[in-house]
Amino acid sequence: MVKGIMDPIPTLVDSGSSKNFLDINFAQNNKIPLIPLVNPRTVIAIDGKELPNKIKNKATLEVEIEGWTFDTTFFVMNLGDTDMILGLDWLQEANPDINWKTLEISWKGRPITAKAGKDLPTIPEEFMEFINVFSEELFKKLPEHRSFDCNIDFEEGSDLPKPAKVYPLSPIKSRTIKEFIDQELADGKIWPSKSPIASPCFFVKKKDGSLRLVTDYWKINIEMSCQNFAGNCLLQADSGANF
Repeated sequence: MVKGIMDPIPTLVDSGSSKNFLDINFAQNNKIPLIPLVNPRTVIAIDGKELPNKIKNKATLEVEIEGWTFDTTFFVMNLGDTDMILGLDWLQEANPDINWKTLEISWKGRPITAKAGKDLPTIPEEFMEFINVFSEELFKKLPEHRSFDCNIDFEEGSDLPKPAKVYPLSPIKSRTIKEFIDQELADGKIWPSKSPIASPCFFVKKKDGSLRLVTDYWKINIEMSCQNFAGNCLLQADSGANF
C-alpha cells in the first residue's frame, strides 16, 4: 500500500534492478508529486543497451508492506504494465529473508508471498488460420520473384540523389543503424551495393522510446518513369487538386 492510494499496488521485487522505479502513467493517474532531477539519469537495460529516454523525475512515497512502513525514493519512467519496481536499493535497506522454493519474502517474521505473473492469453481459434502472419521466420524471407515483377526506370535526365557520408550520429543512433544493417544482411534482405543512387535515412521514435529507421525514397519516386508504376502518374496528376 502507498499512503494516499487506497488500492494495493502490484509490485515487482527485482534484485537485478539497481534502483527503485515508479511507472510514469501510474504516477500521473494518482497525482503523485514529481521532483525534477537536477541531472537526468541514463538507464541501462537488461541487455546492456542504453535506453533513448533519460529519467527526469523522481518521487518519494510512504509504502506499507505487511505492516512495515518505510519512505523510499523512486525514479519515474515508463514501466509498461508494471506500476512499481523495488530494486536492490530496497532489498539492501530491508534485508529480507527470501525463500526461493516457496517464493516467500519474510521481514521480521512477517511472510510476504510472491505471486506468479499472469499467463499470456492463447490465440483465439478464429485467428489460428492467420498465425503465419506473425511468424518471425516468414518475416525474414523475401517474396519469390514472379513473372509480373517490373523494373524501375527513371525519366531521361533525372537528377537522382547521390551517395553521401552519414551525418554525425549519437551513440544510440549509431548502434541502432548498425544493428539494423547487420540483421538485414544476415536475413538476406539487403546486400552490399555499388549503385550510384542513394536515399537518405532518419529515425522516428516508437511509443516505447526505441528508434525506427526510416528510408526516404521521395526523390527517387518523383523521378521514376510512369511506365513502371501507374500509381505515380495518378498521384502526380492529382497533386494540388481540391475535392
